[in-house]
Amino acid sequence: MGFYDVAIVGGGPAGSSCAGFCAAAGLHAILIEREKFPREKVCGDCLNPECWPILRRLGIDGRVRAAPHAALDWVEFVSLRDHHVRLDLPCDENGEIAIKRSVFDSIVLDRARGLGTEVREATTFTAIEENSGNWKLTFGDNAQIRARILVAADGRNSTVARLLGILPRLRKERIALQAHIPLPPSFGNGVVLQLLPEGYSGQVAVNDRELNLCLVGKPKSIRELQSWATRTFNLSAAQQWRTITPLTRSPFPPAQRNLLFVGDAARVVEPFTGEGIFYALRSGELAAAAVRKMIAAVQPTDTGRIGPPGRADQSLRPEMEQYMREHAATYRGRLWINALARSAVVSPKLGSVFFEIARFQPSLLRRLTRKVVH
Repeated sequence: MGFYDVAIVGGGPAGSSCAGFCAAAGLHAILIEREKFPREKVCGDCLNPECWPILRRLGIDGRVRAAPHAALDWVEFVSLRDHHVRLDLPCDENGEIAIKRSVFDSIVLDRARGLGTEVREATTFTAIEENSGNWKLTFGDNAQIRARILVAADGRNSTVARLLGILPRLRKERIALQAHIPLPPSFGNGVVLQLLPEGYSGQVAVNDRELNLCLVGKPKSIRELQSWATRTFNLSAAQQWRTITPLTRSPFPPAQRNLLFVGDAARVVEPFTGEGIFYALRSGELAAAAVRKMIAAVQPTDTGRIGPPGRADQSLRPEMEQYMREHAATYRGRLWINALARSAVVSPKLGSVFFEIARFQPSLLRRLTRKVVH
């Protein structure tokens, strides 16, 4: 049975960034991912500018820039009445880009591996338990590992949270579909956010050949959205779509005993804002900092327990409390955008009214866009 300082479940940007920062600090880290990379994932594929400082600290900003991607010059909003409002995006080396998740996630995971993280892909675990302050994970082949600290980076439908009985009730009010299709010749390097009677569509160039096409709607209207996309983009009836649900889930405390939640496993944000990857990377970095401090504080007499002798198992160490404060601060001042975006896409008519007003007061959309991309 292997023993590790930290076990990270999930190899997306949150888990891989956490693993990379932990390994760079000299911690014995293992990352467990149920799929084999590279793999695609339902996502808007956008990296907003706030990702770049984290990627530089991780040492992979150059690799990301060298990979196939599209530098995004503009974002265009389209109302139900087919009125268009286009805003320019910052055009410099720290601007917004779009890159396929199969490419981006592999870069971050490879960096974690290169820094010393033990990576196990195509691996699932069947049981999890806490024992004497440590975590024990059991896999399908009955292999087991133990770790002082566990980081759950396994998405909105977190298996860790489910097995521990703390996954919040899920509301399948909307479904997202996504596909990469040929880039229309006149599309350009930008993002289109289009409200439709049945929901909305997000479209973004991810390189010089492909368009990321996302559809979001309620279960009863998703087929109509697919029909709209098939007509609009001249798709084959056999077009394959990736899907994910739910798009919302109640948040819960991101630190519990010797367990940290990062990325969508901790808090799911409205995909309309395009900030998900930033939140994933940042929460992974913050969690790694907390793990480093917790491991450094282990006393020789603790026999594996995280925390000073005699401390109650259910209490949070100062490092965990700090992680919770910093995690909350990452979202502070941004969630109003999330709430506004969700209102617009849950009720396309309401969202369209807002965009119609914005046609004559573009500063409203400019402020919203600037909040996201700066």
